[in-house]
Amino acid sequence: MVKGDFASGSCLDTRKNDLVDSMADEEPSLEEQEKACHKAIAKWFIRSGINPNKIKIPSFAKFMSYLNPRFPPSASKVEKEALEIYKECKEKAKKFLKEFDGQVTLSYEWMVLGNEYTRGYSIKGPILHEDFVCLTAHFVDDNWKMKKWILAYTTDKKVPMEDIFIYPFRNAVQDFEIESKVSALLLPNDVDYDEVTLDPFRKWIEERGKNQIIPRVSLLYCCADLFRLMVDDVYSGLSGYLLEVVRMLVGWGSCSSTNWNVTLFHLQQGVDLKAEDAFSKDEVYDDYDKPSDEDWIKIETYCTLAGCIYKVAKELFEGEYSTANVFFHLIAELKFMLNQELAKADSDYFIGKAKKIMERFDKYWNDMFLILATASVLDPRFKTKYLEFYCSKKEVNVEGSKAETVLDYLSNLYARYAASNISRKPICSVATIDSCDSEKEEEEDYDDEWEEEEDDDDEREGKDDKQKEKEEKKPDAYKDFVLFQEYLKFEGSPRELHESELDSYLKEPVMEWNKDFKALDWWREESQKYPILSRVARDILSIPISCATSWDAYVVFKREPPEFVLSMEPELANAMMCSKKWLRL
Repeated sequence: MVKGDFASGSCLDTRKNDLVDSMADEEPSLEEQEKACHKAIAKWFIRSGINPNKIKIPSFAKFMSYLNPRFPPSASKVEKEALEIYKECKEKAKKFLKEFDGQVTLSYEWMVLGNEYTRGYSIKGPILHEDFVCLTAHFVDDNWKMKKWILAYTTDKKVPMEDIFIYPFRNAVQDFEIESKVSALLLPNDVDYDEVTLDPFRKWIEERGKNQIIPRVSLLYCCADLFRLMVDDVYSGLSGYLLEVVRMLVGWGSCSSTNWNVTLFHLQQGVDLKAEDAFSKDEVYDDYDKPSDEDWIKIETYCTLAGCIYKVAKELFEGEYSTANVFFHLIAELKFMLNQELAKADSDYFIGKAKKIMERFDKYWNDMFLILATASVLDPRFKTKYLEFYCSKKEVNVEGSKAETVLDYLSNLYARYAASNISRKPICSVATIDSCDSEKEEEEDYDDEWEEEEDDDDEREGKDDKQKEKEEKKPDAYKDFVLFQEYLKFEGSPRELHESELDSYLKEPVMEWNKDFKALDWWREESQKYPILSRVARDILSIPISCATSWDAYVVFKREPPEFVLSMEPELANAMMCSKKWLRL
């Protein structure tokens, strides 16, 4: 007994010594520890948008030395790690997009440093680049989550001028091998981005991608950009002197705001004070200059027309990111409001400005009507009801838009999805690559606990496997019936003998109106019922109607690049901007 105990103790000591030796062997070297430290800092800087040169600031370097006195951080080493992180994450992003069975929209945005205040006072350090082209992929993953990945953030001055509009798209598509995934391009509202300019790229990608579901790449235009240009059309009638007069009257701190909603707020303050006759009643205004009657007409015109735009913009851009289904009825509402204001106008100045912005609006509406209306039909709160209602209103539907055109487009789109093999399976929520690492760690923790359970399950699984093998070996003669297989593609789906999913969806009553309704959540829950139509909905609803949201949607010029990239080399700026959304891959 004593001997056995001694042997047992000796065995435990041996195992303990082996474990200690093993841990000593596995302990990383100082070089590896330093590399891991700089990699952690690089990830922090990428997530937070911090320029690695910040390490060179003495106070920051001192702070970092307190955190880790063994390895003082080096800006060059952090930059090196950031580039390595980008390469690693990019391969994972490419793999994901290659295996993704949905459609992708690419958005193009030219970001320019244009604000003098930002340039002169806000930015620390040298400005190496004043403009960047941001190319972003928009899609909804298999967990029905909206994704927005920057694929390229470039400031390449070597691109030939004749290729400047096409190069970013072609380069990103080739780089990520997504020729067969791109269904739409979201572009600025600019004369340079028209069908003639983009036609060579469309032909190129259509020939290479051979997208059977959406063979023709759609050209779409940014809604926030439209609103900015419409507001600018009205703002152009206000002189700098007039703005300064109003600024002094209402206590407006500065006229240098880069957001048009701020300008609207302060000018509306002036209009409200005038309506109250405050400038005549209150002696405090006696020593101030006042706008003339003609100037007040210009200010009131701006407040009325920009106010209509702001009402809609606030619903679209403030709060959570909106899916495409909410744009049709809100932009139609804007058209109705502007038409009402124009109908009751009695000022030539107001009428001139209103007609100018309506001309711009109508072009956008005609270009975007089909995709916006289709997205609206895929909202179960509307289906075809709002579209039919809109088309019946002569005061807004002056162009004679037909509901039948939209339904024909959706029916043809549904038929192409139904004819593809992948669309016959419902979209099932899967463990996304975002969560793979955390799941691996959990699996490692519980492997020991599950070993016994797995042993018990082996016999049951063996029986199940044999049954599956029998089912899989069962011949399916229909696979060899060429004519019948062509029939299935022609008809759309084996289950469409009487009624398609689209017909079934449209026949059901619309949902009760709920402002907080989430379309993606609804389609995720109904994907088993509508396996084909839910895929159509996922790809249509993932189309971004605006590049900018929230505060950025109100800029008066183009959006500005983040300050931290302005003093970076192009390669590093691209790596840090792209990797931010890829770090969780």
